[in-house]
Amino acid sequence: MNKKSAKTIFGPEPAKAVYDGRDAFMKGALEAVSAAFTLDAASFYEYDEKTGLLRLSLRHASGVTFEHEENLRPAPGSAAARAVETVEQTSAKGLGGSFLYSPFRFDYCDPAGGRGVIPCFGLFRLERAPRRRGFTKAEAAKADAFLRSYLRDYYKAEFFSLHRKYDKNVTAITELTEVFATALRVSESFRHILSGIQTYFGFDRVRLYLIDEKNRRLKGELSADIRGQIKSIAYEEIPLEPGAHRFADIVLGRSSGAFMERYKDCVLYMPLAVQGVTIGLLIVDNLLSQQRIEPQELAMLKSFGGQIALAVDNSRLFDKVEELSLYDELTKLPLRRYFNQRYQEEFYRAERFKQPLAMVWADIDFFKEVNDTYGHQIGDKVLKEAGRVILSNLRKIDFPCRYGGDEIIILLPQASGEEAKRLAQRLSSELAELRIPVPFSKTKELRVTLSIGVSTFPQDASTMEALLEKADDALYWVKSHGRGKIALYSEVAAEKAQAEAAGGNKDAATK
Repeated sequence: MNKKSAKTIFGPEPAKAVYDGRDAFMKGALEAVSAAFTLDAASFYEYDEKTGLLRLSLRHASGVTFEHEENLRPAPGSAAARAVETVEQTSAKGLGGSFLYSPFRFDYCDPAGGRGVIPCFGLFRLERAPRRRGFTKAEAAKADAFLRSYLRDYYKAEFFSLHRKYDKNVTAITELTEVFATALRVSESFRHILSGIQTYFGFDRVRLYLIDEKNRRLKGELSADIRGQIKSIAYEEIPLEPGAHRFADIVLGRSSGAFMERYKDCVLYMPLAVQGVTIGLLIVDNLLSQQRIEPQELAMLKSFGGQIALAVDNSRLFDKVEELSLYDELTKLPLRRYFNQRYQEEFYRAERFKQPLAMVWADIDFFKEVNDTYGHQIGDKVLKEAGRVILSNLRKIDFPCRYGGDEIIILLPQASGEEAKRLAQRLSSELAELRIPVPFSKTKELRVTLSIGVSTFPQDASTMEALLEKADDALYWVKSHGRGKIALYSEVAAEKAQAEAAGGNKDAATK
């Protein structure tokens, strides 16, 4: 075929299709052969020699080319089976119309390197409707020659497809590496990591599980799907024991059973390890679409395994360090700077929803004398016990804080002054029952009491500063009247008012 006739048959589009990649090339082949031989439809199948399946990937009909996923097993003796076996064109005619099967098979070298010689085996099916004339021998031979000539440039299309994938992979490597390097907080980084993997690889779903060493469990963290939705899977907890679940077996390095073998082409289980220690499990899958995960995608994702594991571990360490900076190691209570943040949030919520907010300000009586007399180790035991008692008596919404030294503040959302007073009495009573051992003292033990002041919003104060000030005033009144007691600011204010009134009446009587 000379260049002129080739141009007449193929036209300008096939050349362009070569540079647009493999899929565009096959689309161009279907459209070109349909136009040249006035077909009603044309389909492209890839043949899997291992399974004996024809995998339909593209179909052209009614002037439209579209992706199509369907697996067919040619019936023995059928035209399709003969075409695959002989790698020669066959034809068939029936109630469905007239069909031509044009197989092709050739090997070519991977232009991107790394995969060696690549076998390519497929089948084109050309169709005409029953009402139309069938294919003559001459027409069938011409159509077969047309396709074989067209496919001579297939390796070029494959080259540009691989080149495009290479560019995509470089972009993914650059951007994912940046995600892994910059994501620190657990609440943010896990989302970024899963979202990045799903975006750049296009998996149906990505899931992350982490090992809880303390409880010997594999705990679900997050799941990202193809729609871009990220959901918590914290409800999933798997005992880290052999046979408990295939996920546990994978993490423990055991066989995962038939399920993994059955879906090995569309699921990847990737244990995450840092310095030889497994910290979790990343699972990616195409179970919904049943689309095979390409070997190069598996290789690239596995190459990221170390970075993903390190990013996850760094996030957990960052949160741990931040937690240590926000919580007092001795009492396990939040520190003052964390309290300041939560105080603003709780006060804003109380103002907005017109809910009460109580503040309890407690002080351990004679704590300085305890340190001076018995030493800081005994003082630390007192603080530790105080923290334990407080944490064991609070609701989930309450927020305690070691405000400084032996001063402890507790925020009680949605609590009235009387409710706060009852909590204070419970804390005071439980702490008073404790006996701190002091072997080297005469009494051999130490008793602890609390002085507590309580203020409430909006009854006692309308601003954050005023609420703190009123609780401090109530605490100061207790400490100046014998310690070891509890006072509401409203009671203290009423008592002061009565005292002032009584003093005024006395002065008037004297005059």
